[in-house]
Amino acid sequence: MPATLQTVYADLHVHLGWAGDPGGGVKISAARSLTLANILAEARDRKGIRLVGVIDAATEGALQDLERLLAEGRVVEHPGGGLAYDEVTLLPGAEVEVVHGGRPVHLLCYFRGADALKAFARWQAGRVKNRRLSTQRHHGTTAADVVEATAALGGIVVPAHIFTPHKSALGAAPAISEVIPPELWGAVGAVELGLSSDTPLADELPELTRFPYLSNSDAHSLGAIGREYNKLLVAEPCFDELLLALRGVGGRRILANYGLDPRLGKYHRTYCLTCGRRVVGDPPVLGCPVGPGHRVVLGVLDRIRHYAGWQEARFTRVERPRPPYVHQVPLSFVPGLGQRGLERLLAAFGTEMAVLHGAGEEELAEVVGPKLARLVVLAREGRLAIESGAGGIYGRVSGPDPDAVT
Repeated sequence: MPATLQTVYADLHVHLGWAGDPGGGVKISAARSLTLANILAEARDRKGIRLVGVIDAATEGALQDLERLLAEGRVVEHPGGGLAYDEVTLLPGAEVEVVHGGRPVHLLCYFRGADALKAFARWQAGRVKNRRLSTQRHHGTTAADVVEATAALGGIVVPAHIFTPHKSALGAAPAISEVIPPELWGAVGAVELGLSSDTPLADELPELTRFPYLSNSDAHSLGAIGREYNKLLVAEPCFDELLLALRGVGGRRILANYGLDPRLGKYHRTYCLTCGRRVVGDPPVLGCPVGPGHRVVLGVLDRIRHYAGWQEARFTRVERPRPPYVHQVPLSFVPGLGQRGLERLLAAFGTEMAVLHGAGEEELAEVVGPKLARLVVLAREGRLAIESGAGGIYGRVSGPDPDAVT
């Protein structure tokens, strides 16, 4: 009998800030409130995320916490892979940093369960300096080594935030194939777009048309979980069903990617470090017009347009159906909503997914008033006026788009 499929929201890139006994920092730039238990509760109780990827799970403290949660029965091994916590499934993973051409590259490695995760932790133990901290640089290890090691344990690799200028595959090279050899792409489940790009932009590069796309939050705080996420059609939230969805097998598929308008990303346009401002101009902007010697951070839009011509001469475009990419401003970005307004919405509707996808405008107005309700609806539809981000500074929602408010 065919499996009954359901809609599941998934955010597969969430960091840990604190783990272990007596406890210690994991991702130094992440909030201490990002513990395994808190992430699972946040996903269930506030976000409505049912498949959550914790990509610092192979650190020493996280492994201790995971063992304790398993021993207490608070999480259990899911028959389809992953670790079940009520209706939420934790997908254990590791973010790995390797160097390509002198530049760091981050790879997300996902595993089916605790045993494979622990085996990967043992494999990387001699390659990193500090096993308690996440995203430690691997020494003497290539991206190909990481992909092969992950595949040998039944896992998959997703190149992280592939366009960001500092720690991504396409920040280090003009093509994925220069970082991960094509003969290993069978273990590359997807590529992660990152916060400054979307599907139409990514598809300007013909090489990328071979890969499924994921949009994830890269959350460094509890509130940022679900900032970007994916809508999946699967039988249940688990590792095996995720793989089927990425491959489009058995009716499983990615129904939609939800994410920031690329202009809200903090690296969307080129930024001059010398002048301290975003460089204005038609993409690709590769330098600062004020001074040719000025140091710039190349924007994602500018990087894509710069690489597009180079790739067109080298790669054949693959035609494949793409799910819609929905530009959606997170509730925390909605001007005037504030924490108290958000709490009232959550009290009324349960989770952020319910607010963003289920509540009607009139229902919202009963809770936060008609003005904010209209802004929430415009945020849901990605129809707010936006100023582009650059140089590590997020873009800004300046208010309603005059053409969108009716």
